[in-house]
Amino acid sequence: MGSTAPHDPAELERAWGRALYRWWEFYDREYLHGSMQRPLIQLGEGRHYLGEWDPAMRRITISRQHIRNDPWSEVLDTLRHEMAHQYVWEVLGAGAEAPHGAAFVEACRKVRCDARATARRMGTATDSDKTEARVARLVKKLLSLGDSPNENEAQAAVNKAQRLLLEYNVDLVETDAERGFERRQLGQVKGRHPAWELWLAMILNEFFFVEVLWTRSYQAVHDLQGTVLEVYGTPTNLDMAEYVHVYLSQLLERLWDGYRRQRKLRSNRERMRYFAGVLQGFHDKLDRQRVQVEEGVQTKALVWQGDHRLQSYYRFHNPRIQTRQTGGVAASEAFRHGVEAGHQVTLRQPVSVGGFGGHLSRGGR
Repeated sequence: MGSTAPHDPAELERAWGRALYRWWEFYDREYLHGSMQRPLIQLGEGRHYLGEWDPAMRRITISRQHIRNDPWSEVLDTLRHEMAHQYVWEVLGAGAEAPHGAAFVEACRKVRCDARATARRMGTATDSDKTEARVARLVKKLLSLGDSPNENEAQAAVNKAQRLLLEYNVDLVETDAERGFERRQLGQVKGRHPAWELWLAMILNEFFFVEVLWTRSYQAVHDLQGTVLEVYGTPTNLDMAEYVHVYLSQLLERLWDGYRRQRKLRSNRERMRYFAGVLQGFHDKLDRQRVQVEEGVQTKALVWQGDHRLQSYYRFHNPRIQTRQTGGVAASEAFRHGVEAGHQVTLRQPVSVGGFGGHLSRGGR
């Protein structure tokens, strides 16, 4: 599904143009039922804008720097934003309205981009934002205690962090509070993902209050088409999912290095099987812990039943989801040893990423 990066910068930019046209056609077909005429799409030199719709020329311009420096998911957000402007002009016939008026809001709803995103980022924090930040701080503090040399103390701190997240999410659903759902992409765009990455996605989906999707994406600097893991949820749950994704991805490498030295292995042939075993073992451990938490609560109200609003948000952005079966992993000796190691895994501070999530390590989103 991929290609090597063109050596000629001009050819690379032509590849970007082809990718933008493909995504424009996909969104027009998927969300707008093919109601728009294909515009001219070009790359621009803009340093102060990411994209622009010119109704006189029927032209969408996307910044070269935006494509070169930002994740492709953000480039697609910009493309949909400009498609919403095009829809206002050419389908709704409301180009004379204010640039971000009622017609534009309706167009953004149709193409699944947030007309309020910029205003919300620049506005003052809401009560929901403050609650999210408070929960994130508490979870970070508890996870930091997971580094305690006392194994019982470390596990107790992590269990408390998991219970806190459970209480937070159950309360959101019970009170039907404002969620402020977002989506985020984790990991790399690849033509094919190994079994351990599928296990990691399953762990996030089943235990960390997010919905997951392997979605088509593009790595612009290498002209590589593939898929990437996309997660949906509240900002706090997305931060936690990103934290877990980073931590486990780094942990697998460290565990394999130790296992390879211990077993005096000369190659990495069993590396992927070992990785898959570790994550299957960790999945089993989390499943047992969830049962223990649910059996130990005073009320059955603290049992997670899912979030119908999150499901609606997920389905709204992905109206035609396909589920595919994937092959398993051969139960080699390395795989079985990986499962045993996974039973001992405890979430702690990541090796190279300080803090916990966007609220703390990056000053908010």
